Amino acid sequence: MAPPPPSPPPVSLKVLLLLLRVLTGGFLVIALIILSTNSVTIVSQGSAFKFHFKDVYAYRYMLSAAAIGLVYAVVQLFFTISLFATGIKDPFNYQLDFYGDKVISYLVATGSAAGFGVSKDLKDTFLALVALDSTDPVDTFFSRGYASASLLLFAFICLAALSVFSSLAVAKQIS
Repeated sequence: MAPPPPSPPPVSLKVLLLLLRVLTGGFLVIALIILSTNSVTIVSQGSAFKFHFKDVYAYRYMLSAAAIGLVYAVVQLFFTISLFATGIKDPFNYQLDFYGDKVISYLVATGSAAGFGVSKDLKDTFLALVALDSTDPVDTFFSRGYASASLLLFAFICLAALSVFSSLAVAKQIS
């Protein structure tokens, strides 16, 4: 005999889950916008060259992590709104929440860490190796990298909280 379906979560928990999903999506959208528009023209000793975010592999990884995380967040937001509206959750969704939240949160966390690391290392190295007329463009470029990494970190925190809730929901479903 199959166990009875778990009772729907209380309204306050559903609202919290919805809020965390919306925040995750918002952080990821803003991180994508900041990172994808990040470029700088650097003038050094009379010559100028354009430097884009895509010239840095770690920034590409950040962008990929944010994009994958955003797709997941939108899908999960749809399921959360569906749960909020109907109060019925398919058992498959428990597994999707459980594994998806964990995998995507780790992906977003590693994207954030890569962004922080490369921004620190490249900025210091770049400023040490290149004689610049002004360091303002370089500071702006790497500050945007830091901003994107920070937003990914905030998205990770939201996803980590959601991961805890999905773990509790799976444990409740099994018992």
